[in-house]
Amino acid sequence: MSRRYDRRHSRDTKGHGAIGFLVTFVLLLFVGVLVFFFVSDTNYKGTKGKVYKMFYQQQYGEQVHKYATEFGVEEPLVFAVIRTESGFRPEVESSAGALGLMQLMPSTFDWLQESLDGQVIYSADSLRDPDINIRYGTYLLSVLLKKYGNRNTAVAAYNAGTTTVDGWLQDPSISPDGKTLTNIPYEETAAYVERVGHAYDLYQKLYYQ
Repeated sequence: MSRRYDRRHSRDTKGHGAIGFLVTFVLLLFVGVLVFFFVSDTNYKGTKGKVYKMFYQQQYGEQVHKYATEFGVEEPLVFAVIRTESGFRPEVESSAGALGLMQLMPSTFDWLQESLDGQVIYSADSLRDPDINIRYGTYLLSVLLKKYGNRNTAVAAYNAGTTTVDGWLQDPSISPDGKTLTNIPYEETAAYVERVGHAYDLYQKLYYQ
């Protein structure tokens, strides 16, 4: 009885081993196919592009297109800033008090209104409205792009403020040419510029090429 049980158990184990090998083989084959499509899909138009689009969406596309066109800002940059700042969540409020999709500070919002509209029309709570937030956030990007003439420098100023960036541009160890930042002192700002730049490149490849 014992030997018979052992033989039957041995056959079952071999069967499970064969099934396990087959499952592993199929999984490896599937992963291999995915890797092949990802590597070969250099223009992001196939499987790779579809996967990336799940993570780099174009929410609030109508508002982004409207205000990017109005203020002369590239749409991929607006999407990249929104994704990096809030992950497309209009209710987000930072510990510092920045609000909404593009994380604008109330004091900056007041200044933007006075600059664009000649007076303060909206309260800080209005920044939770996606349309209002994208309008003034995109306008701020346009102001920074005109001021600095360099996308990465403008993005750094969006994060760290113009006073800080102006100081960096006067330091040859940070900005050899007074226009670009080669050695951003703030780790947070350096990471922010990198993240926005990465998202910008992907939005450009996924939707605008």
